[in-house]
Amino acid sequence: MLEIRPAIKQDCALILDYIKALAIAEDFPFAVAVTLQDLQRNLFNDSPTAHALVFYRHKQPCGFAVYYYSFSTTTGKRGLHLDDLYIEPEYQGLGIGRSALGYLAQIAVDQECARFEWWALKSNDSAIKFYQKIGANNLEQLSIFRLEEKAIAELAYSKTY
Repeated sequence: MLEIRPAIKQDCALILDYIKALAIAEDFPFAVAVTLQDLQRNLFNDSPTAHALVFYRHKQPCGFAVYYYSFSTTTGKRGLHLDDLYIEPEYQGLGIGRSALGYLAQIAVDQECARFEWWALKSNDSAIKFYQKIGANNLEQLSIFRLEEKAIAELAYSKTY
């Protein structure tokens, strides 16, 4: 039996473990800087930055998701952005990922979101095939750009505005 539920503050240690496991699975273990306090502060306050779900199969934790809301100027509506989705390897292939995406899709419907988006590593062929199988479009015409903290500060303090 699968249970998907909103995370509670006491789940933050489990979520942190899953974030680290996902980073290792994606060959980015060096990228994890988040702390337990960061999760508690950002997921559980009066205006959370993001939201988390935890998954249990037969009462055993087996995965998590973190998502947040965006806004589309073209649709004039909210979007739901899935930041992380992780299923423990021994639970993969059991339909938990599909159930999790269905649960998130229901949240998107309930919140009147025009979009439900996420990113996948181009090297993650199995995930890409799965996402396409459920009807997701690969937006190959888009490129993702990111400024890291140092570059953000440099741009902010460049006083070119």
